[in-house]
Amino acid sequence: MTDTDPGVEAFLDARYAAMTSSERLMMALKMFETAQQIVLSSLDASLDERARRREMCRRFYGDDLARAAFADSHSAMSP
Repeated sequence: MTDTDPGVEAFLDARYAAMTSSERLMMALKMFETAQQIVLSSLDASLDERARRREMCRRFYGDDLARAAFADSHSAMSP
């Protein structure tokens, strides 16, 4: 399903194709940084740095990876 006008989609496809690989990489990195900022802004401000990192990991990569990566603090995570 798409709600993008075909003309707009063609324009975007041409623009992305004209970008260098470095430009595409920079765009992706900026998008990921924006996503991180959105997640960080939604976290409880009282969380310590480790808990914030654990929650970021959980939100981006799922419970299993967060539990494995933060094994010594898994009891603080919800099931």
